[in-house]
Amino acid sequence: MFKLIEILEKPMSEKWNSKNNFEVIERLSKKYFLEIEHTIPHLQQTLFDFQNEFYKTWKYSINANISLQKEFTTKLGLNSTSSNTLQKMIETVNDENYKFRSLYNKNIIKYIETGKENIKVWNDNVTTFVDLNQKIMQYWISAFTLK
Repeated sequence: MFKLIEILEKPMSEKWNSKNNFEVIERLSKKYFLEIEHTIPHLQQTLFDFQNEFYKTWKYSINANISLQKEFTTKLGLNSTSSNTLQKMIETVNDENYKFRSLYNKNIIKYIETGKENIKVWNDNVTTFVDLNQKIMQYWISAFTLK
């Protein structure tokens, strides 16, 4: 914190006129992105593992609950059959739920892929933006430079 205060108290000419300051910024930028490139794959793997464990627990819980109810009903001698109409209605609701999830998943994938394409287009055009900014900067420098 005290180092930051010292830096901020220096006159602007001392802070930014030295080439070394930009070397420091470039070094810190490289360090920043190397850390991200190292961390992201680990985060992705950790999230994938978490998702897998959650899915297995969810599936196990549902199947265990079904087995427990089936055993309970059988041991008590209760009638576990439903009318054809009720069975058809349950299957129809399940089919519609499946269709909804399928469309939802397709849309999510489409939105992610669209976002990825937009970022790719931006990355492909970064050089153009840099060139344009350099030309604008040269224009302003030449306009205000004494000849």
